[in-house]
Amino acid sequence: MANPFTLIVAGVTGAGAGGDLLTLPAPASTTVPYVDLGSLTATLSGDGDGGQMSFDVIEPKTPSGNLPWWRSGGVYDNARVQLFDSRYSATTPIFLGFITGINARLLENGVGTRCTVSVSDADAWLQKTIIRNGKTGIRATSFVDAFTLGTGDPEATTATTDQAIINGLLARVAAQQTDATTLQLLNTAIISGSNRAIFTGTAQNIGKQTFKATTLASALETVADAAGGITDVQYRYWIDNDGRLNYGPKTAAPSFANAPAEIVTDPANIQTGSAASVTRLFARDLSVNLDHGDIVKGIFVQPDSAYARYDSNIVFSGAPTNDPYFRTYNGTYFKATVTTAARTGTTATITTSPAHGFATARSVTVALTSGPTGFAALNGTFTITGVTSTTFTYTTGTSGTITSGAAVGTASAQGSGTSRTGAGQATRNGPIPHEVFSAPKLDKKSDRGSLVSLLARGTMVTRSKPVRTVSFTVAGGNLSQTSNPDWSYGFTQGYAETATSTYTLIKAWLPGQYVKVTAPMLDLSSTILYIATVTLRFAEGGGTYQVQYEIEADFRRQYLSGLRGLIGGE
Repeated sequence: MANPFTLIVAGVTGAGAGGDLLTLPAPASTTVPYVDLGSLTATLSGDGDGGQMSFDVIEPKTPSGNLPWWRSGGVYDNARVQLFDSRYSATTPIFLGFITGINARLLENGVGTRCTVSVSDADAWLQKTIIRNGKTGIRATSFVDAFTLGTGDPEATTATTDQAIINGLLARVAAQQTDATTLQLLNTAIISGSNRAIFTGTAQNIGKQTFKATTLASALETVADAAGGITDVQYRYWIDNDGRLNYGPKTAAPSFANAPAEIVTDPANIQTGSAASVTRLFARDLSVNLDHGDIVKGIFVQPDSAYARYDSNIVFSGAPTNDPYFRTYNGTYFKATVTTAARTGTTATITTSPAHGFATARSVTVALTSGPTGFAALNGTFTITGVTSTTFTYTTGTSGTITSGAAVGTASAQGSGTSRTGAGQATRNGPIPHEVFSAPKLDKKSDRGSLVSLLARGTMVTRSKPVRTVSFTVAGGNLSQTSNPDWSYGFTQGYAETATSTYTLIKAWLPGQYVKVTAPMLDLSSTILYIATVTLRFAEGGGTYQVQYEIEADFRRQYLSGLRGLIGGE
C-alpha cells in the first residue's frame, strides 16, 4: 500500500501532494528536496513539556542559478511543520511544530546538500509568545506593563475562574500577535472566539491574578498552579495538533484504556483484536523508573519584608505558635503551649493557648513537664480524635481519671491541611526535604497565610512523592495485516475496550491516551496509565519502513517552578 505518512514544511515544495517531503521525486527531478525517511524521529508530548522532531532533507542538486532550499529567507523563519498519517486523519496532523534549527552540509557529489532539520512542537511556542499590558507609565504612580485579570479572593464563590482568566490571556494573544507562525500554531478561530481554549473539568474560583510582561507559558503555569492549589489536583495545558490550547485537571485514571493496545508480558496473551476483542501486544524494553530527586515536602516562603510575618494569620499579642510561611506536604507543623490537662477513662483532653490549629486523625506528640496528678500518663505520641479551636482529645494506652488541672508543656502536631494551614497531601514514609522560596509579591499584603498555602498545595500535588515513569517500546509489524487493524507500517493501530464489551479501533498511538499495562513483576497489574510522550521513528524491516513507538506513561512533568513564579521568586 502507499505510504500513509506525509510531511509538510511551510514554504518548501516537495514532490508529493501539498508539497509532501516524504514522497520521493522522479529520478530526473534532481533539484526537488525530499526527506530521508529513516532519519525522521518525532516525540509527541501531552504533558506540557513540549515535543521535538528531527529529520534530514536531501536536495541532490542545487538548482542552477539559485540558492539551496534551506537558505535564510528561502524557507520561512520558524516555519510550521506538520506530520500526517492519513489513516488517522487527513486534516489533523499527528505532530504540529516549527523549525528551530537547520544544519546543512555538502553531499559527496559536490552539487547537492543534506540538511538536518530540528523542530519543536507547538507547546514550545507558548514560551515565544509574550503576554503584556503594552502601556507606558504617563504619571508618577503609573505601573509599566503590569496588568490584572479577574476579581475576588481565591476560593470565594464570586471570584473569577481559571478558565475565564485563560480566556483573558488568549484574548491578548489574539489582539497583540499577528505574525504567521503564531496564527498557524494557535488556531485563530479558537483564540478569537468566546471560548478561546478547550477546557475540561470544573472551573475553579482562583480570583484576581496579577501579571507582568511574561510568556504565555509562564502565565498559564500561574493559573494552573492556583487551580491545583484549590483542588489538590495537578492541572496541565498543551497545544493540540489542531493548534488549540487545551487546559484541565489531571483526572484519576479511567476505568477503560483508549490506546491502540494493551501491553502484556505473557506471550500467550498476545492477540490481534477485533470488533469483539481487545488488541494485546508484547512490548520491548518495559521499565519503571521512580525519581526521588525532585521530592519536596516542606517549603519555607521568605517574604520580601520582615514585617510581612505579621498578617491576619497571626494571633496577637505575642509571637505566633505556628509559622504561616512554612508548609509541609501534609499540613503545617504546629507547636502549641499546653495550659490544662485531664483524662476520663482512656480519653485525654488537652487545652492550649492560643489556638493550636490541629486536626483530627493527625499525629500529635504531647510533652508535659508538670501537671495534675498522673500527668506523665498523658505524654507520648497519639492520634487526635477530636478538636476545638483550643482543645484536642486523644486515646491513651492506659485508663483512669486524671482530674483537670493546670499543666506545663507543649503539644506538637500537623495542621488541618486546609488551604489556610497546609498542603493536605496523604501521609507518606520517609524524611521531609525542604526548599526556600523568596516571595517579593508577598510584601504589603494583609493576608499572606492563605496565599502561601494555596500555592504550596499547587506545588506539593506534584512534588511530594516520587515521580513514576513507565517506559516501553512497540516495534515490528505484519505486512499481511493490512486492515482492522492495519499493521503494514508497524503496530500503529488496534482495538481498545472503551466501555464494557465495546471495542473501538484506535488509529494511532498519541499522548493523552490511557494504556493498560500488565506486568506484575514491575508492580503493574492491569494498571491504566496516562501516556505522556510518544516517540516514533521509522526502522527498515521486511522490505518496508515500519514505525517504532517508544512510549512513556504515567503522568510526569519536569521540575515545577509554578510556586516560585506565582509568588514572585527568582
